[in-house]
Amino acid sequence: MQQTRSVARAATIAAIAILSIVGCSTPIAGAGPLTDFYDEPVATLGTAPLGEVVRSLPVNSPKGFGLGFDIERILYRSTDTHDRPMVVSGYTMTPTAPWTGPGPRPVIAYAPGTSGMADRCAGSAVLGTVGSSPAILPLLLAGYRVVATDYQGLGTPGGHTYLNRIASGRALLDAARTADVQPTTPVVLFGYSEGGFASASAAELAATYAPELNIRGAYVGAPPADPTLNIDTLDNTGLGSAVLFAVDGMINAYPERAASIRDLFDSDGVAALDAAQNWCTTDSAATATVRTAELTRDGRPLTEQLSNPILSGITETNTVGRIAPAMPVYLSHAVEDDTVPIEQSRTLLERWQDLGADITYREYDLPAIPVEGANHLPGALAAYQDVLPWIAGLVDAGVEPAGTTR
Repeated sequence: MQQTRSVARAATIAAIAILSIVGCSTPIAGAGPLTDFYDEPVATLGTAPLGEVVRSLPVNSPKGFGLGFDIERILYRSTDTHDRPMVVSGYTMTPTAPWTGPGPRPVIAYAPGTSGMADRCAGSAVLGTVGSSPAILPLLLAGYRVVATDYQGLGTPGGHTYLNRIASGRALLDAARTADVQPTTPVVLFGYSEGGFASASAAELAATYAPELNIRGAYVGAPPADPTLNIDTLDNTGLGSAVLFAVDGMINAYPERAASIRDLFDSDGVAALDAAQNWCTTDSAATATVRTAELTRDGRPLTEQLSNPILSGITETNTVGRIAPAMPVYLSHAVEDDTVPIEQSRTLLERWQDLGADITYREYDLPAIPVEGANHLPGALAAYQDVLPWIAGLVDAGVEPAGTTR
């Protein structure tokens, strides 16, 4: 275990250096040449087992990395929030060096952070080599296999169901299944921000949706776990595109309610929602200030609309913290986070602890950066030094550590 932890600590340094350069948003590359890969219908989808890879495309290792791992772009079978079969895209990265630890090579089911709503934003569309790879590099250097999901509707046809608890959690669990794991293969769920939401959702759903997976633990970083706690922070700021993404996610996940949701907005609001469906976080349009009070029919901000019966049931269904995860969870957050407020994790911690969950909790009190949105990523960087040894303890010893609160 000591060797694994040493590698993890060294990898943290590399991750911090690279992430400091690339920032928190995934650079976008067009997926035009891959249209057939993503869009060609999968005739066997209805009969394919959960997590079966229905299409794959091996890819050469990214130029310049030279770290020794294989990449494969994948499409796999999952189930949407209405229990219908769906195809999800993603990618897998596997170190070429043999695994020298105990038992089978561990699998990290990786849930990426917010990249936008358009297909071109999908991590697999750019292989994750510029945006996601630095974040998972420490995991690869520790010898783990990483399988990442793009979530529903990113890359593949249909709209992205942004922050949908069931679809996101199932997509992540089925990503783990694509690794063709053995009953003894350690699996760890891993995500930050939108990925933290997906990891938390998967942790809650695992016992009933994927009971055969040997999930040793879940890392949940800065999760926007409760829709009612995040909108005020983003409204009236240049980060407000995430509010539009959240509403679009509802529209995409619940088409039977789409007309009613859109009817809450005036013509400018509907136009903004439609435009945001085609944005990535790196687009200049996605950084414009959003004031939802100027987009609704009645002039009330979106936070005051959440009690409307049209939205209240949806927000309740997509709130994390109602089910106790059946595995240990490492939950962390930066105190000064100005994108996902610290109250999200504090509230989630209280809810999970009340349910008897095994939670290790850490807050990072970091210096505030006087730039809008710049205080979100540092929480991810700070967590590596603690999360990687925690994972190593889970997968090396197979012992679930007792939860602690710090």
